Amino acid sequence: MSTMEAEISALAHCMKELIGIMHLADMLAKHYDLEHVETQMNVTLFEDNAGVLVLAKTLPPEFTPRSKFYHIETIWVREQINLRGIKVEKIDTHEQLGDIFTKGLSREVFEYLREKLCGW
Repeated sequence: MSTMEAEISALAHCMKELIGIMHLADMLAKHYDLEHVETQMNVTLFEDNAGVLVLAKTLPPEFTPRSKFYHIETIWVREQINLRGIKVEKIDTHEQLGDIFTKGLSREVFEYLREKLCGW
């Protein structure tokens, strides 16, 4: 699996979880008979892979020779970004908090990210 394919899969998984949370909030409002109010959740997903940013934001779809193999996931992500007003923004690789869970980091980088996440 290429890095871009792994990143687009992770972005799609994140969006699936996010949509579930958005639906849960809507279901709770209906269950408790709360007055229906149109709300816009301000959601921003941070991505450090430049290729994924291009694929996620480009309309109409453009694919590289390798990205055509996972284009269905890419199209779904792109549709959800436009449908739900989700922002996908670039983040510097050194600021990517998710790396603390997925990569073997040097002590300095680990402690920096831990400080940002936990405050200690």
